[in-house]
Amino acid sequence: MAVLFQIHADEKNAVDYYILGKQAETAGDFYSAVEMYKSALILNENYFDAVRGLAHAYYGLEEYSESLKYVYQAEKLDSENTDLMNLEGRILLNTGKLNEAIDIFNSVLLIEENNVEAEFGLAELDIASGRVNTAEHRYENVLLVSPESRKALLALVMINDEVGNSDNAEYYLQQALKFYSDNSFVRLTAAKHYYHTGDIDESLYHLETALFLQPDFLDASILYCSIYLDSGNYDKVIDEIESILPDNGNESILWYLLGRAYDNKKQYTKALNAYARALSIRPDEDLSRIALENILIQNMPMDSELRARYSAYHIDLGMKNEARNMLHKARTEYRRALVIDPHSVDARLLYADICRRSGYTERYLLILTTLVEEGYESVDILDEIEIQESMTAQSVSERWNINQFAIEKERIKLSIFFSNSGMSHNEGGNILSEYMEYLLMGYENINVMSNEISDDFAYCFRNARNNKSDFFIIFNFQETDRAVAIRAEIYLSSTGNKLKTIELMRTGNQMIPEAGKAVAEAVHDLLPVYGRIINRKFDEIAVNIGLKDGISDNLELLILKKGSLELSKDDFSIVYDDDAVIGTFEVDQADELISDGNINVRGFFDMINPGDLIVVPETEKENPDTEVVDDAQMFYTGNLYNSITNIK
Repeated sequence: MAVLFQIHADEKNAVDYYILGKQAETAGDFYSAVEMYKSALILNENYFDAVRGLAHAYYGLEEYSESLKYVYQAEKLDSENTDLMNLEGRILLNTGKLNEAIDIFNSVLLIEENNVEAEFGLAELDIASGRVNTAEHRYENVLLVSPESRKALLALVMINDEVGNSDNAEYYLQQALKFYSDNSFVRLTAAKHYYHTGDIDESLYHLETALFLQPDFLDASILYCSIYLDSGNYDKVIDEIESILPDNGNESILWYLLGRAYDNKKQYTKALNAYARALSIRPDEDLSRIALENILIQNMPMDSELRARYSAYHIDLGMKNEARNMLHKARTEYRRALVIDPHSVDARLLYADICRRSGYTERYLLILTTLVEEGYESVDILDEIEIQESMTAQSVSERWNINQFAIEKERIKLSIFFSNSGMSHNEGGNILSEYMEYLLMGYENINVMSNEISDDFAYCFRNARNNKSDFFIIFNFQETDRAVAIRAEIYLSSTGNKLKTIELMRTGNQMIPEAGKAVAEAVHDLLPVYGRIINRKFDEIAVNIGLKDGISDNLELLILKKGSLELSKDDFSIVYDDDAVIGTFEVDQADELISDGNINVRGFFDMINPGDLIVVPETEKENPDTEVVDDAQMFYTGNLYNSITNIK
């Protein structure tokens, strides 16, 4: 304090500003560090330490392009400074330029064979690329050179916990505690390790020690709240968060956790306020938005003004997608808006128009006539109804006098399960389970039979069979601040055979909703399509599958005897005996959910009746695009990567 007072009291020179900048950087106050380093450079533009300090400060702010600019400026003053080279490597690593980062770190090792920071950089590269075992060996090699390296010891704790080797993790943790028992981050790592192994009392002991050593340690408080959230002690969570909010009111994760506590206590108004505050701080806080919307959908009065307020968000997104001619995305946003606020006339009209533009004329007409029946009529709407009624006079629905929106569809029955691990938001799996059920149920041929939190295969298999589902899916979400990835493992419920693994990653705005929509669509595209005959007139039949099921005019389908098909044990196809085929059906016209056409009888006797099955021959099916994303494995180690790069 005396040094700081003296510097402030006297006129400062470049070195004084540098000292203040370094102190701020060490304390994690990167904003003040930038200010002080720049003040030093005003007095001496070639002050190497200040330029290098700016590079580090901007790196701390995650302003990687600005950091790199000062790295290059500093390298003009010292071209072989290994600290700068390592910083450049880390910037390249964090911006996805992995090969360039490897070259930089290897260049450092050519200058200094045992440069620990370069080894750390290469180890983090290995983790980012999914080579966890290689990274583990690098950290072990660092310990041979520097047995007390805190970063290497803690990294090995985290790696071994990640791969399920708790004994090894315990060994390295004890080494770290031996050397650094008074370090709050080491205590936090210990708390996470014991939380991971289920020893909650030991975890709380280390958390309380961490908070004693550093009372304002936010990460420790967040873990403390997560533990009590898991145990159902919601009052403890609320008390802890409210005690630290005055100094951390701009931390969206705290408002999210507060929302979860109130949500679980069924104090929905308080939960809504907490989620809303999280969104005001971070509009891209997807899980808070989904949780808030779930409360509105399930628990708020239909006339709540909050429904209209949060429905407007999806209306706006839909209009932006529609302006880019992304009709499918626009339709999903308008649908979400209507689920949140079913009375929204704007959302209904926008959704109706998207249906019209997508070729679903009957649904468009249904929405307009329903609006008129509810009193929302206008000359324009009445004129449009008259036009559309004349245009649909020859539709399949009209000709067969069938309300296609009321008929029973053949549905594939799913049981879905979710893991809560991998989420940086505690209870994120609970929120996503509701959201994924909503997305999957948006398809007319899918019925979600059950939705539970578990990734234990035996439990999931048993429950899927008990629920008499056709398939079950175990979802695993991995989440960081910048990206989310989903792994969906799809199994046959009858045998437990794994049929497919879908992996995908999304970044940027709306990354969680976009990832969810993409995986739901991928699941839907894999599932078999079949229908039933709902009526017959001479050689013409009407069936309960249409445009939305991939049926098009002139497509030839098979007719099978009722009860003659079953799901394949090896893939997503439908299997049946050749003698089950009693005819073929050529589609003449397809509406949204039904179609009609002429039949051709196979064999001497005509045995085709309503209730018989309609299937698409294998040769007519397109292979759905469910390609695994190339960098999915990179992201599945994303949480481990973030944890290790944040070691203090």
